[in-house]
Amino acid sequence: MASTRYLLPRQRICSTFNRFSNFHAGRRFYSANGEQAKSRHSAFYSDTLPAMIPIFLLGSAVFLGLQLMYLKLSHEKFMDESMERVKALEAEIDALQQKRTTTSQSNAGNKSSEQKDSTRRSWW
Repeated sequence: MASTRYLLPRQRICSTFNRFSNFHAGRRFYSANGEQAKSRHSAFYSDTLPAMIPIFLLGSAVFLGLQLMYLKLSHEKFMDESMERVKALEAEIDALQQKRTTTSQSNAGNKSSEQKDSTRRSWW
């Protein structure tokens, strides 16, 4: 009998606590049996969103893969065009250097003959 006397107040406290915790938790029970009826929107989202997560992840992976491939091909095209441009500029530099050496050699021959003539005619 002593054990039941201690249990009764404890049960009252627990039931009171449960009643207030349900009130403060924001749960409202609209039906008589205590189950809340789901709205159409919540049913739609609870059925659709979990199925959409793998589709979203797969789509994101495909998009990022394609974007990476595009960037790699774009960089490769840029490098090919740059190498062609460098080769063209190197060929132009070689041509200008050859032209410079031929003109400097011909000018060197002309200068030596001009120096001989200029020593004879120099009056100033």
